[in-house]
Amino acid sequence: MKVVAFCAACIVCWASGVQAADLLSGTWTAGDGPDARVYIFKVSGDRITGIVCGPCDNPASVFKIEDGRILAADRAVFFIRYDTGGPAFPRYGPYRERVEASIARNRLKLSGRPEADAGAAITSASLTRVVENFELAPVPLPPAPAASQPAASPPIEGRWVSVGRTAQQNWILNVNDNRVWGLVCGPCTPAVVTMIDEGWIDGDTITFYINHIDTPPDAGRQGVQRNVMSGTISGTPNANVMRFTWVREGSSTQGGEIVMIGPIKVP
Repeated sequence: MKVVAFCAACIVCWASGVQAADLLSGTWTAGDGPDARVYIFKVSGDRITGIVCGPCDNPASVFKIEDGRILAADRAVFFIRYDTGGPAFPRYGPYRERVEASIARNRLKLSGRPEADAGAAITSASLTRVVENFELAPVPLPPAPAASQPAASPPIEGRWVSVGRTAQQNWILNVNDNRVWGLVCGPCTPAVVTMIDEGWIDGDTITFYINHIDTPPDAGRQGVQRNVMSGTISGTPNANVMRFTWVREGSSTQGGEIVMIGPIKVP
């Protein structure tokens, strides 16, 4: 009987984690207009990664969500890394904010403070889901290829632009070691911001994934739909141009080419 009870408890805990993942993954926003902040969460098992931005076309306002965990069906914790800015950067320099999340359908309540200062005042925020009532249908993603020892690469961090179907596309690229992450948006409204992750740069080549989780809405989407971007950085004197081919992961027919120019100085 003790074994049965223990197994039942494990099943309950596992199910709670799945439910929390379904209710958290995707795009959330706090505030309106130019001051809105956009949060994108990507849940794998009980692990959380993502980005937070606002305004999302400004590299100085794009930050990484890391080391997150689903704690229960209605609770999660994650960290926002502020390496070059953030609300408390003038006081602490580079720092991480520890954030606790209370999860409900279409509503997320956050409370956070700097990880290294337990005496700091707690800040709070209330987020609403961009795609109302969205629940992720989890589908395992193929692992990203292992990166080899990278060669020296030209600087690519910042804002790049490209021609889009309906509006200019803004690409915010960040590099930690040789790992690439960031976002793409155009226009940069909450419903159009899409997360970039699991990328790497090696010499003049760069690869990363674009993650379509809940935006744009698509009733036929199963799990996270990813586009794989593979590009080359033009050599001197045209190092401000990157040429990419993209393919829809798992598809042999969906793809295209993109030319980016940058990094663009932001006023």
